[in-house]
Amino acid sequence: MSFRTPSTTQQRQTLLDLERTKERLALNQARIGSGKRITRPGDDPTAAALILAFENSIKANAQFLKQADSALSFLKSSEDAVSTAINDTIRLQELAQQGLTSTNGANGRAAMAQEVDALRTNLLALANTREQGKYLFAGTQTQTVPFVDAAPPAGPITYAGDAGIIGLDVTASSSVSTNVPGSTVFFGGGGQGSATDLFQAVTDLRDGLATNNTALIQTAATSLKAIMDNLNQVQAGLGGRQAGLLDLKDTLSGFNVTLQGLQNTQQDTDYAQAVTEFNSDQTAQSAALSTLAKSTRTNLFDYLG
Repeated sequence: MSFRTPSTTQQRQTLLDLERTKERLALNQARIGSGKRITRPGDDPTAAALILAFENSIKANAQFLKQADSALSFLKSSEDAVSTAINDTIRLQELAQQGLTSTNGANGRAAMAQEVDALRTNLLALANTREQGKYLFAGTQTQTVPFVDAAPPAGPITYAGDAGIIGLDVTASSSVSTNVPGSTVFFGGGGQGSATDLFQAVTDLRDGLATNNTALIQTAATSLKAIMDNLNQVQAGLGGRQAGLLDLKDTLSGFNVTLQGLQNTQQDTDYAQAVTEFNSDQTAQSAALSTLAKSTRTNLFDYLG
């Protein structure tokens, strides 16, 4: 008489299939629960590397966006100060023209000199504007008061800053200048004491009005035209940098939206696929368990030849 026994090889294969099915069930259950297709690098090494690369690029762009915002803050404050200086200079030009008319005598010019003093004080405050605890017009010497009034109301105003430019990286390969040295803004191309020195023109206008000296008033009026041109150029430059940064921010934000979409494609769970696979594996697991149970069940008939 011979004995019929279940195949050991078949049992091992069934057990191996069950183990693999169990792993797939656990993986899809984790994917469905977390919403992430990849829960560990070994799930898909190629996709995991792509996800990491996308994440690094997104973080780098986010940092550049912060840098751009910081640069915009400094540039906007600088432009606002220059814009106010332009308005004050326009008023100085008006006072110079009034001072040159014959209808304004000594008393009238002396009264206008007092307004010039007030404008001088305001311009000095603008030249020493601070943003985020830093002096905007001090060059790279951002903790140094750039313009020093030695002898108000009409003494010389000296510059304690430098001509340095502060650059801030806004992409991996480019930077933007976030400042304009105060010497460029308020002294112009000719430098301190020249015909492009705003404070020198203010002093000349004030002294001319106070002493009823029309020749000195005319000198100030002539200088103020060149000074106005310089201030307009500075303002245009600051505005241009801001426009460029705003365009850059739009570009970087667009890149990050695209990168985030690509990252999500690699990382996010395809719920329809995951649920289908999960249900299929559950069915396969049940079938395998049933088969294994039958193959290991013995009774009297199993031993009959």
